This record gives sequence, C-alpha cells and structure tokens, in this order.
Amino acid sequence: MEIGGFFPYEESMETETNYALRMCPSATDMKHLMSGRCAIYYCLQDSMLADQKRVAYLPSYTCETVTGCFVKANYELYYYDVDEHLVPQFDETLIDKISFLLITGYYGFSTFDPEFVRKCRCHGVTVMQDTTHTALSPSGCFSDVDYVAVSLRKWMGVISGGLAFKCGGTFHVPPLPADEHHLSVRDYALSTRHEYEHTNVEELNKKSLDAFWNAEWELRKIYDIQEGDPKSLETILHYPIDNAIEKRRKNFAYLLKHLPKNPEVRPVFTELPDDVCPMFFPFLVDNRSALMEHLAANEIPPKIYWPVPPFIDITGYPGAEYVYSHIMSICCDQRFSEEEMKKVVAVFEDYRDKNS
Repeated sequence: MEIGGFFPYEESMETETNYALRMCPSATDMKHLMSGRCAIYYCLQDSMLADQKRVAYLPSYTCETVTGCFVKANYELYYYDVDEHLVPQFDETLIDKISFLLITGYYGFSTFDPEFVRKCRCHGVTVMQDTTHTALSPSGCFSDVDYVAVSLRKWMGVISGGLAFKCGGTFHVPPLPADEHHLSVRDYALSTRHEYEHTNVEELNKKSLDAFWNAEWELRKIYDIQEGDPKSLETILHYPIDNAIEKRRKNFAYLLKHLPKNPEVRPVFTELPDDVCPMFFPFLVDNRSALMEHLAANEIPPKIYWPVPPFIDITGYPGAEYVYSHIMSICCDQRFSEEEMKKVVAVFEDYRDKNS
C-alpha cells in the first residue's frame, strides 16, 4: 500500500476530546462548514458587516482557494513575502493601509512574528488565522486574533472539515445548507479509500482518487458559506487527538534523524519543537520533478503545496517564488508506523545513490 494519499474514514472515540477548547481556547463562537474555504469565506462575511474599507494583507505563499475567498468578497489585496524557512516578511508601512490581516503556519510550524500581529490589532486591523497547517499543534492557534478558520480534511477522514471560530462575540451570518450532492461524492471517495487501505486493491485507490478530485474541482465552483454534515462534526469532536499528535511527531522525528544528508534535498524544518504537530514533512529540492518521479514509482506519493495562485504576480515576491518552484512534501501522519518510515528513508537513500 502507498505511504500517503488522502484520508479514509477512521475510528473516533466514544468520549469527546474537545478539539475546539484545546486548539482554539480563545473562541467564543464556532460554526462547522462544508470546507476550509467555506470557513474562511464565512469569517469574511461576518467581518464585512463592520469592515467598509476591505483591504487585506495575505501571504504570497498560500493556496489559491484561500486568496480566492478574498477575491470573491471583493477585497483589495496586498501580499507579504516569505523566506526559505517560510517566515513571513511583513511590511509595517502597510499597516495603516489595510483593514484585514491573514496569518498562517506551514506544515505544522507557526513562523509569523506575533509582535507584528499585535501592532496590526492595535491599529484596528481585523486578524484572521488560517490554522489548516497547524490544526493539531498546541501552538497552532494564536491568542490575539479575531477569527480562526481551519480545514481538518488534511488531518482526518471527514467529508466536511471546515471550522470557523470567532474570538469575541458571536457570528451574525447564518450559514447556507450543505450541498448534499457534493458531500455524497466525498463520502464515496472516503469509503472507497477505506476499502483500498484494507485490501490494497489498486483499482479502488484509483476510483477513490478520481472521486476525490471530482469533489475538489466541483468545490471550486460551488463553495459559499455552506454548513457541514453532522457525522463529520461528531468525528471531529471525538477525534483521538493525542494519538494523532504522538504518531505524527514520532514519524517526523524518525525522518529528521534518519533521512540521508543530501545538499540537493533539504528539509525546510530541521528541528521539532515541543509545541509542533507536523502536517507533512516538507523539503526544498533542486530537481523536484526527478525526486517526485522516484518517490511515486516507489509508492510514496509526494505533494506540492501549492501551485502559484492566478491572482498574484509572484515575480514581485522572490522568496515565495523560490518556494513555489522547489518545495514538496511527503506524508508522516498517524496511519503510518516506523516500518513505513524506514521504507521512506530507504527510497531517499536509493535516490541519493543514483544521483551522486
């Protein structure tokens, strides 16, 4: 079976594990949405009730679906660059021009400067944090924000994984009903993926992947502020958080220690702080296509987060431009054991030996 791929349905716990309280303790209201972009757009709709200026400051290294929410909401956009360690390069001269700041972490790690965020809030700027990449990191949710949005489908097997949090007051926008057809496609994808992971029948893997991408492309067309389904929320509220954190950290630490040193394949993060739960294991790679082909041929499907969004001229952000063209990642999540991590190491060793 491949080491990677999207999540199937998983077992949850009988008792609640208090995801919202643990991962966003400053929240005063929460809504469950159909997806992460629905959650972002929902927060924007609530914020726009008071924000007449509507000028946002976004990361230049981000998903087009994130930026697309602001485009759909007719915000004027500024972007900040990132360096090779994914640290934002904020421009303080823009604080007086903006009314909205979006901050995010990457691959489990929070890299932004909290003092800049506080300065923005002191100047009346609304702050939203996208915790999709830091959803299970104890440090993932910053206390000095107005909104938090997250997509949990990157972390667990649910068909609607968007959560929107408001930190101070309650939401004043009613969500729309869920799109039942869309959720049925995702249900088929997760159910078929679950069957594949228990049978290793490749045809099931292909069917689940086709359904997954059909749902992804459909979502780009239909997303709004649709609510999620009750079954997914039940899974989120009963998800075995501690088990997932422990396994992800163990797998990431194993890769950090045992992956071969190769100047052409460089881990983005070379340490694992106590307050981090990794999402994936990211690298900056000189010959990315060659490594990705090698991994895929050995049943380790690599990921690229993300293609450059169509809304930005990336040549104006050299750090992000470099990251977009060199970054890739592999899975190290709770589905996989040390034995699978050993296989990953062996495949990287083979790549190094063939290209040295």
